Amino acid sequence: MAVVVLALAFTQSTGAAPAPQPRTVASAALVAEQHPPCQSCHPDEYEAWKDTVHANASLDPVFQEQLAQSHNQQTCLACHTTGFDTGSGEFLSAGVTCEACHGPYKPGHPAAETMQLPMASETCRMCHLSTFEQWEHSQHADRSIECFDCHMAHTQGLRTGSEEKLCSACHPERQTEFAHATHGISGLNCASCHMFAEAGGTATSGQAAVANHNFKVAADTCAQCHQDTIHVSNKLPQLRETVAELDTNQLQEKAARVPELEQNVNDLQSRIKSLRDVAVVSMGLAFGVGGFIGLLVGILGIALWGKRRSS
Repeated sequence: MAVVVLALAFTQSTGAAPAPQPRTVASAALVAEQHPPCQSCHPDEYEAWKDTVHANASLDPVFQEQLAQSHNQQTCLACHTTGFDTGSGEFLSAGVTCEACHGPYKPGHPAAETMQLPMASETCRMCHLSTFEQWEHSQHADRSIECFDCHMAHTQGLRTGSEEKLCSACHPERQTEFAHATHGISGLNCASCHMFAEAGGTATSGQAAVANHNFKVAADTCAQCHQDTIHVSNKLPQLRETVAELDTNQLQEKAARVPELEQNVNDLQSRIKSLRDVAVVSMGLAFGVGGFIGLLVGILGIALWGKRRSS
C-alpha cells in the first residue's frame, strides 16, 4: 500500500506547491490508485467495504471543507485516514481501510501470520468515542452486546437490514405492548425514540449528530411530538436550553461593555488622584494661612498687652 504524504495529496488535488500544513487530502483519483493487498484474497469483504462511509471518509465533501478550515487537522486525519503519523504528517491510505481496524499488514500473511480482529467494541472506540461512551452506560453493554452484534463490520450496515427486525430479534415481546404498538401505527420505529439523535452536532466541533446509543427514552424525546399533551415538567429540557441561550446572550452583551466600563474606571481613578493632589495643596495652604494669621494675632496681642502695662 502506497505511502501518501499530506503535501503530495495537496499537490495532486490542487496543483499548488507543497505547503507545511496542507489544507486538502486525497482526491478520488488518489484513492482509486490504492490497491490493498487484502483485495486479492478477500474480494467479498473488499466489495462490501469499497463504497461505504469508511472507504470514502477522506473524500466526503463536508469533511474536506471542514478540514480546510480546521486549526487542528491532526485530530481529523487520525480518524479519516489510515496510519496517520502526527510527527511526519504522512498517512498510509485515504479513508478507513482494512489496516485501520485489523492493524498493519503482516508480511507472510496468511501462511505464516494471522491478522485477527478482536470482536470487541473497543475496536470502534478510537474514532467513535461519544457513541462508545453512550453504549458503555447502556443495558446492551451490561449484557455484553457489542457493536458487531448489531452492525456489519465491512458495510457498517445493520445485520438484519432494518431496525425493526434487528430489535425484535432480541425483543419480540415489545412489539405487542400498547406503548410500542401505538407508536408503530403512527409510523415510528424503535430507533425513533430509543435512538433519538439531537440536532446541533457538527463536523467543526468534531462530533456530528449521531443516533443515541444508550437506548434510553428521555423526556425531551417525547416532547418532540407531544409538546401540547405531556406534563409541564417534561418541558424542562427545552426551557433549560432557552435559559442557557438567554444567559449566553446576556453574557455576550455584558462582555461587549467591558472596554467601556474599564475606561470609566480609569477615568474615575484619574479624578480621584487629581482630587487627592488638590486636597494636599489645599491643606498646605490652609496650614500656611492659618499660621500666618496666628502669628499676626500673637504679635497684635503682645503689642496690646505691652501698651496696657506701660499705661
